Amino acid sequence: MRINCHMCSLSRLLVLLALLLVSFGCGQKSDPEPLDAAMELQAAGKTDAAIHLLAAEDIEKNFQASSLRTLKMSEKQFLALTSWRQKQSQEELFQMVPLIKRAVYFQIEQMQAAEAADQSAEAKRLREQIERLIRNLQDKNRVLIYQQLGGGIDKKLKQVTSKKQASEAESTAPD
Repeated sequence: MRINCHMCSLSRLLVLLALLLVSFGCGQKSDPEPLDAAMELQAAGKTDAAIHLLAAEDIEKNFQASSLRTLKMSEKQFLALTSWRQKQSQEELFQMVPLIKRAVYFQIEQMQAAEAADQSAEAKRLREQIERLIRNLQDKNRVLIYQQLGGGIDKKLKQVTSKKQASEAESTAPD
């Protein structure tokens, strides 16, 4: 039992070490991309800071610049990995998916606040970013869990939009 616990801890440590080495080594910029930096913050136990850092950015654009492997991997490529590489990728996925979800949900809240404050340009900018991210996540060339995440975010965005439309219709209905 203790050996399994140590192996799990060692596995997590190796994933974090690999993330740090990739983001700081091999002639890359000294500052990690926001998505990579958010992962580092989360690994250091600073999840709220990671969410706020990521939510302040255009998450979809950061997908392209990120060094994280699973963001550029299809389900077919994932299944073709060795079991050891699949386990490493799963660790990354299990850390990345909730981080992205919480950051996007925070962006949706920001969009709602902008709409409530009649900041239509900001609300539109956030909505467009979120919609691009949804399309990117739902791409068939993504790992299945990212496709599902895109579907969940799309559902949340539609819920918010339908509530807003219902509220507007209710307020403009004749008495």
